[in-house]
Amino acid sequence: MIGLGVVGPAGRRPPPGMSRTAPSAERPLATLCYRSKASRLPNSDDLANLLSLARSRNKAAGVTGMLVHEGGRFFQWLEGPSEALDDLWTSIRRDDRHGEIELLGEGVTPIRLFSEWDLRFLSRSASDVLSDGGASAATGTVNEVAAQLARLALAGDDEGMDALVKERRAQGDDVQVLCRQMLEPAAHQLGDWWCEDRCDSFEITLALARLQNLVRSLEVKSDSTVRVAIEGRRVLISPPPLETHLLGASLLGGFFRQAGWSVQAEFPKTDNELLGLVSTHWFDAIALTLSDVFTRQERLAALIQTISDVRAASKNPTMAVIVGGRAFRPDGSNESSTVGADVHYASASDAVGDLDYWLFMHRFSRDQVSQGAEDDGRPAKLGPIDLVRMITPALSRRFKGAESLKRGGEPDEA
Repeated sequence: MIGLGVVGPAGRRPPPGMSRTAPSAERPLATLCYRSKASRLPNSDDLANLLSLARSRNKAAGVTGMLVHEGGRFFQWLEGPSEALDDLWTSIRRDDRHGEIELLGEGVTPIRLFSEWDLRFLSRSASDVLSDGGASAATGTVNEVAAQLARLALAGDDEGMDALVKERRAQGDDVQVLCRQMLEPAAHQLGDWWCEDRCDSFEITLALARLQNLVRSLEVKSDSTVRVAIEGRRVLISPPPLETHLLGASLLGGFFRQAGWSVQAEFPKTDNELLGLVSTHWFDAIALTLSDVFTRQERLAALIQTISDVRAASKNPTMAVIVGGRAFRPDGSNESSTVGADVHYASASDAVGDLDYWLFMHRFSRDQVSQGAEDDGRPAKLGPIDLVRMITPALSRRFKGAESLKRGGEPDEA
């Protein structure tokens, strides 16, 4: 089951530490996996009733898991106390609402994969569970939500944009998920509509400005979670000269600040201005952000030269260069190596983790940390405490996809 869109985010458990279902030594944790076919194709009401009853049942029994639906076929993974799973399996086999039940696997497990969910539900399309007339855009597929946000931005409906974000936040989506599933895809949608002559460049500029305001409001609300800045972690965020779309830079600034980086955002008009910045100030990294609306294929040759000149002019001879934008999304054809960068990020939500991991693997692992505090801003050598503070979040962010799945998060769409 790949390419499934998330359509039923209800059923999340309390945060870790509040769970009432942690197994004890007397209650071994077991798993059960099966597939089946519905006796008749369920409609939205059927699925809603099924989910409501199953979640209540699972919550009472200390069971967590995932249910996937596609065209009347079901796949379910359940985990919990072995006695509870035995009872559930007996009930499932007696349920005449589905047949062709096939046990795919069972056994014991040391951990839960969906510890935050009474029952995580996924379906290939929103129409599987949402009625045609009453579907909320916030509970639709990623593409539908992004298109709705893009429409609201074009229409100048700030209240509608805020309401859409609040719905997603109420469902448990954090800023990283909103970035990856709403904000950046909305920008891509604007570019596609421009190519189809459904909007002009002026309208896109205004829509992007509204999206940037939305990003700033999200960042302000997240200020309480900002990590204490780590000495010697300074990044320059700058669109290349002539790049007018600044949504990516706005997103990056928020994520780097949240991760404890010292952030300097600049918008140079020429390469000389950019070279002046890196030649007179010490930066551990520079992030060059291309448009999230267009692929900017025509700008890549100039970007190669810009990166080469930046490296030559940099006051920090080991400064890392990262690049991002729609040109470096999975639907693009470019890798960082083709433009001379050290790291390319597919989403701004991944940039900090990708950069920290690269620094750890390619610089700090070779003990190339700068030494000696300087008046010109060059950092002192990082001590053991600073390295631990840096490496731990770097590795956790690098592998957050697997951890998200363990928490019952969104599987990546194929």
